[in-house]
Amino acid sequence: MKNPFWKYTFMTAATMAVGVLLLNVTLHLFGKNPFRESEFMFMPIYFGLLVLGLFRYRREIMRGYLEGWRAISFSLFANFVAIILYCGLLYGFLRTVPKALERHQIEVDAYNTILQKEAEAHKEESPKISELFIEATKNNDRITPAGMAVDKFIKMGVIGFVIAMVAGLFMMKRKPEN
Repeated sequence: MKNPFWKYTFMTAATMAVGVLLLNVTLHLFGKNPFRESEFMFMPIYFGLLVLGLFRYRREIMRGYLEGWRAISFSLFANFVAIILYCGLLYGFLRTVPKALERHQIEVDAYNTILQKEAEAHKEESPKISELFIEATKNNDRITPAGMAVDKFIKMGVIGFVIAMVAGLFMMKRKPEN
């Protein structure tokens, strides 16, 4: 790749995607569900790796200075590529290690059972809400690797957009006016 902007953008994106996947794999290996309480633990890692990529680009290519538009565009492109790479890697991980998704499905099913019991217990107090909860628990489909990848794509797209904007603004540095 001849253009250093794209080279550093793709390197940063690949690092971000692998970093977040390694967090999920590590949580799975320690017996935690990476899709439940610790679902948003990726944000500091994501931000840190993006800032590191921006810092390297600013130092090695831009000679210590980075305009705001270039920093934000770098961050947004890196975010978009990282999300696509991460979702592909996550899909591959979940297809290879189905126990990670089974653990999450068991927790979701247990939550739905509790929700259904509570809805039936409070049916007399609020019948419409109870019926909605009971209907929602009946329509619970199985979670698939593709469904989880799409879910992560949407969540990381929204959160990553904000992180990319903040990181781009944080790392910009103008040349001094002469």
